[in-house]
Parts: sequence; structure tokens; C-alpha cells
Amino acid sequence: MSTSLLVLMIDDDGDDQEFFSMVMEESFPSIKYVFANDGVHALEKLNRDLSLIPQIIFIDINMPRMNGMECLVELKKIPRLQQSHIYMYSTSIDPMMIKRCSDLGACGFIKKEATTEALQQRLSEVISQLKLPSL
Repeated sequence: MSTSLLVLMIDDDGDDQEFFSMVMEESFPSIKYVFANDGVHALEKLNRDLSLIPQIIFIDINMPRMNGMECLVELKKIPRLQQSHIYMYSTSIDPMMIKRCSDLGACGFIKKEATTEALQQRLSEVISQLKLPSL
């Protein structure tokens, strides 16, 4: 059994993916991560590879084809992802949106940070809450 942590980032913005990747590589080199370009792409990946079971999933709210909340609803239907921790990831923090996402089953809501230090701090907080074996 592998103790390696796998993160799935679902975001249609290539710059945001690159920023996330840079922070992960610099701050969390032992954590594996994969990207999906939107909710439809994420579901295709997950349906194609049944061994893909991320412990943490970050979902951008505003995406084409399938927005983040629609994606969240679909991910919650996949039995093998029931233990995955799903966080919404957005540039804006709207209390009503946070409530709706929580009601749909999101573990939390993370604001897209402007600096690598701020994103690293937020990711550290999320990872530390999982209480996983040392990475």
C-alpha cells in the first residue's frame, strides 16, 4: 500500500495550473499531482483510469462546459472518491458560494493566492489536516 499523496487539480486556466505546479514542486516534492482542464475532462480521466484515487481534489468554480459546483456533484457520486477531500478553489470568496459548496459536500474553500508563499501556506494547512503518515 502506497502512502504517497495524490492531488487532483481541476482548473481551466493554464497559468493557474502552472502556478500550482510550481508551488507543489518547490514545497511538496513528494506529493504527486495531476491536472484536468475542466469538470468534463476530470470525469473522463477518472472514468478512464479506475486506479486514479486522489486524496485531495481542488476544483475551480468558474470553468467552461461544467462549472466547479456541477463537477463537485458528479465527483461525489463516484464511490471510490468518497474518502477524497474536495476543496473549491476560486479567485473570489463569496459567503453564499462557500455555503452552497459546503452543502454540496466540499470540505473547504480556498482562495486563489497571488503569491507562492501564500499558496504554499494554504496548501500546507490543507495537507496537515489530513493527518497522513509523514510524506
